[in-house]
Amino acid sequence: MSRKSFVAIIWAILLTSCTEKYDFTLSTAPSQLVITGYVCTEPGQYAINISRTGGYFSNDSLADVPPADVYINDEKLTPCDTIPNKYLTKDDFCAAYGGVYNLKVEIDFNGDGIKETYTAEAKTPYFVPLSGLLLQTLSNDPNGSQFPMTTLITFQDPKGIPCYYGAHLYLTTARDSADTYNRYHISNTPSKYCLGTVDTEAIDGQFVFYPAYMVSKKLLHKPLDTLTVYPNDTIEVELNCHTKDYFTFLSDCASSASGSSPMFMVPAGPIKGNISGGAIGAFGVYTVSRKKAVVQYKEGSWTDEQMIKRFGVHWRKLFSKEEGGK
Repeated sequence: MSRKSFVAIIWAILLTSCTEKYDFTLSTAPSQLVITGYVCTEPGQYAINISRTGGYFSNDSLADVPPADVYINDEKLTPCDTIPNKYLTKDDFCAAYGGVYNLKVEIDFNGDGIKETYTAEAKTPYFVPLSGLLLQTLSNDPNGSQFPMTTLITFQDPKGIPCYYGAHLYLTTARDSADTYNRYHISNTPSKYCLGTVDTEAIDGQFVFYPAYMVSKKLLHKPLDTLTVYPNDTIEVELNCHTKDYFTFLSDCASSASGSSPMFMVPAGPIKGNISGGAIGAFGVYTVSRKKAVVQYKEGSWTDEQMIKRFGVHWRKLFSKEEGGK
């Protein structure tokens, strides 16, 4: 699998508003259809992305895919106006607990004038709610900085029900005193998405304590865009339960892109999926549960210059209680 393939596929499989597409294979291997997408138990607009494979040194456009008819449970999706080969649900789509969702894609991929049909089925997985979120400082020095700290999440794993977990991280902050608070998706790449955090057999029926994310004072939001974590900011962790096939697909892609295999070489094993008809990719459903925690002020964790930038010159008055009346 090529580096070009991974860059494209990774962006398409993790984010609700996926805007990239993805491809597979190297050199002159025959082109294959690639279909990925998911729906979720949280109301929103979801996408099915369609692409094709291409060689690493190929100049072929990955957007060069015939138009398709895409359905979820016989409801036809709408082509995106701005991104080719992206098909959208209604903006209030919401997967029901216990629901079964059937994806159907009809497309004349081989150009013979007859549309081929590709299908996949996914059932909404068991919902596991987050019980708690604790921002825990890792340093034992009572006078030291509270960074780095970990997001310790707790939840009850259901007895006898295999669950396939993932977790997202969000930060709500302002860039300076003149800015408004904004919510940023920190785990916006595969390397930042916490996937397969615990062995489903080892924790069966257990109450789980897991340090899902490490939080430093500066968090990389996207290339060349670093966000500073300040007191009164909100850290949010989202726990996901995936359908098994989609979880396996995500795991295979993340493992291949993580460096376990050279990026310019084919990975040791095939990337699995659940799309029938000969296409590569996967369709899944996942659940969502979230918890939030507010970052508290601790002396020595921020410089005076940083606090002035965020809260203004009279920042100490805002945190006099936290300082013990100083």
